[in-house]
Amino acid sequence: MKANDHKTPEKLRVIKTARTEDAINKAAKDGFRPLLRVVKASAKIRSKFCVWQNRFTGKIRVIGDFRGSLLDTEWEMVIDWTRYYPHSFPEPFAAYLIPPDIQIGEHVFVEDLIEDFIGMSWNQGDNYRLESCAAIWDGNDLKIQYEKSKSRQFVVG
Repeated sequence: MKANDHKTPEKLRVIKTARTEDAINKAAKDGFRPLLRVVKASAKIRSKFCVWQNRFTGKIRVIGDFRGSLLDTEWEMVIDWTRYYPHSFPEPFAAYLIPPDIQIGEHVFVEDLIEDFIGMSWNQGDNYRLESCAAIWDGNDLKIQYEKSKSRQFVVG
C-alpha cells in the first residue's frame, strides 16, 4: 500500500481502512499505524425483503419495496416481510490506517467507516450505513465528525 497522500475535494487527507489480518499487517509493515476496532452490527442499520414465488414455474422474485408486492394470482408470498442487517465483513475487526506523519488536530476524510452510523433513512423503515465521513486526529484516536442533522438523508417513497 502506498502512502495515504491523495486528497478529497475538500483537500482532506484520506484515511484508508484495512479489513483483514493480512491487509492490516501489510499496512503496518509499510509504516502505517493500524488503529483497530471491533466490527459491531448496529440494530439500527436494517433493510427488508419478502420473496414471492410463481405457483407454476417456481421462479422467485425478491422485493424490498412495500409498493412492489405482486398481486397476480400466479404468485404467492413464500417469505413474509423480514428485516435484516444487510452487510457482511471478512473479519470481526478492522483498522483505520493512520499515516506516520499525521498531525494532532488534522482534519481527515475516513473513506470506509468501521462503525455503523446511519447515512440514509427511508420512510419504509430501512436505514442505510454511512460509508465515509470527516474525522479529526487527536493524537490517539480518530474523532468521527458525524452529525445526524448533516450526515443523514431521509428518503420518502
